[in-house]
Amino acid sequence: MVGRIEGVMRNMNTIVLSAIYDFVHSAYSRQSNKTTMPFQELPTGLIFAGINVPDHDLLFQQIAQIISSPTPPGSSGVDDMELDHVTPISAGGESHAVILQSKDCVNLKSAQKSMIEQFLGLGIAGAINPLEGGAKLQNYDMLVLERWYQSLCEHHDNMGQDQKQPTLVIILQDFESFDYDTLQDFIAICSNYQDRIPFVLLMGLATSIDAIHQGLPKAVLSRLQTRKFQMQQSSECLTAIIDDLFIHANVGLMVGSLPLKQLIDQFIHYNFSVGGFISNLKACECWIYIVMHHFYANPLSILCDRSLTAQSKALDLLTKGHFDHLRMLPSFQQYVEGKLEADPQEAEMLILDDEFLVQQIPDIVQALQEYHQSFGMIFDFLWFLQSRFSMSLLKKPKRALYFMALEGTLINSSHIPFLQSLVRKLDSNNMMMFVEDWLQLFKESSLCAPKTSTALENAMDRELVVVQSIRDRMSALLDNVSEDSVTSSSEIEDHGEEAEVSSKTLGGEGLSASTFVKKRKLVSLNVYAHETGSRQTKIAKKTRETARIPKGALGAYTLLVKEIDETISRLFRTYLVCHTSMPLNEIYYYSQVAIQQKLYVECGRMINMYDWFTAFGMILERGQQPGDVEVLPVKKRGGRGGKAKTNAKTNKLDQKEVQARFISGVAELQFMGFIKSTSRKTDHVMRLTWGNI
Repeated sequence: MVGRIEGVMRNMNTIVLSAIYDFVHSAYSRQSNKTTMPFQELPTGLIFAGINVPDHDLLFQQIAQIISSPTPPGSSGVDDMELDHVTPISAGGESHAVILQSKDCVNLKSAQKSMIEQFLGLGIAGAINPLEGGAKLQNYDMLVLERWYQSLCEHHDNMGQDQKQPTLVIILQDFESFDYDTLQDFIAICSNYQDRIPFVLLMGLATSIDAIHQGLPKAVLSRLQTRKFQMQQSSECLTAIIDDLFIHANVGLMVGSLPLKQLIDQFIHYNFSVGGFISNLKACECWIYIVMHHFYANPLSILCDRSLTAQSKALDLLTKGHFDHLRMLPSFQQYVEGKLEADPQEAEMLILDDEFLVQQIPDIVQALQEYHQSFGMIFDFLWFLQSRFSMSLLKKPKRALYFMALEGTLINSSHIPFLQSLVRKLDSNNMMMFVEDWLQLFKESSLCAPKTSTALENAMDRELVVVQSIRDRMSALLDNVSEDSVTSSSEIEDHGEEAEVSSKTLGGEGLSASTFVKKRKLVSLNVYAHETGSRQTKIAKKTRETARIPKGALGAYTLLVKEIDETISRLFRTYLVCHTSMPLNEIYYYSQVAIQQKLYVECGRMINMYDWFTAFGMILERGQQPGDVEVLPVKKRGGRGGKAKTNAKTNKLDQKEVQARFISGVAELQFMGFIKSTSRKTDHVMRLTWGNI
């Protein structure tokens, strides 16, 4: 799981990292072609890393390592490197990078000291450390760095290396947190030494470029040659992780809607940190609890294998207790009820015959595996369909659509019918392009790869044949429409203008319309009439469209559009059904959210015991059902007839019982090494494993 997440994060920023790499390595070669200036501008890259500040450490460490690498990002050497080193590795490249943080640069002296010590501590072969022997120099003197750089260049010349002089890259990770007076002096010193040391600055910005203009005067800004680099937003990175880890993952354990909602809520409501999301997923109580509860408290977890076959040894481990658990699963009971009308005898055997049930388990698991794969492909088609239209109000984030699918509300929502209505309103040119791109999407899927026999074909192979048939019939229909169906040349120009506006409005991608319409121009019926600027009504445009298509072709085209709409509706209702409708889904999807101590999220490393105990008691009380009314007899007084006094039981638990259960739970957590007592605060405990939440 960790490797998949790191791969996703690298792929998300590959293009930007390549641009930063090229900017650094060609910074001084570009300056030779520019007009001579009274001073040399300092190459400066402005990296907009986003408001997810906790993720910046890993991001800038990755940037420093890529800059120091002799190969650009995307090659095998960079992709396989580990990103958990604090100090970047030089690897003998042309550039050497160090990272400066505001906490280490409280003044100019500390900033220079941190920079020089990091450069000298890289351990580059052939470089002489001026602080070792010879004249005594302060470790914050720029002469130290100059002499070290000269020795590095001399070593390159003596070795006969055919490369240009190395570049020194200074990364200011959190620019907004630096003292601006210190930054002004630091940048001025680097600019003055630029003729002897080729410096390149990289400034990390969390918000906008206004921070630079507000913090640095014009005299300093005029010495900077800036270029902007926009990193991927944290929300986009989260969507890519969910897409790779959950939607298209071929793993045994999947999370349901409620656990995923908890993870996403922590991401949105706290710091938008992808690193925090990953930490919660790998090490926080949510994922630990999911794994432990699923594999230790669920006896059916031995079947959690998507490659389960009739020869699997896991089937030999099943006992009578496992069969009872299987038959008590809600999805299995629903599956048996569906068999009652079609095959009552099979339904009876599933309930009474253990041997028959064992034989059916691999087929049910295989159907669940095919469902998950088909779901991922049709979900991609839904995202592709949404991306065809450029309305911002229309689009939903991919993680929101996936959450709706897990909840089972996606196929019954108004979002899908609205998308289908937009498809029905496409003109013939854009409809042809849409079908062509739809077919290409299916062809590029690994599920639709050519099979050696019809027995190996899956559901997506059959759907590919359906889309191929629609594309071929529509292409033949449009090719047979003659140029005589257009009545006037002036209307042809109007049609061409409308087609151009419609293409921009719909944001369609793929081949041009001229590929499919060879002998005439079809009128373009715009989906959004208010964007065309035309005074004609929708009915008038529809009439003009109808007038230019022959009656026979119009009927066939209308039937094709209807078939496309029905095919889209069938795909969504067949393959985007909720996973809870599949038998034995409880074995692979963890959808329970047990009693969570929200205090873990709200507190830091120290947990207040009294607050923890109070929250524990409130959670236990909410879990109790209201009691029945208890009738208590009342003694007679003074000879008068008494009557029974009704006394409703309260929902409140005995405090001694709550305290005993709380102490027992804390003792177990301490025994397992999750928490420990501390002498700093006697009424607190310290978390040992659940950090970075």
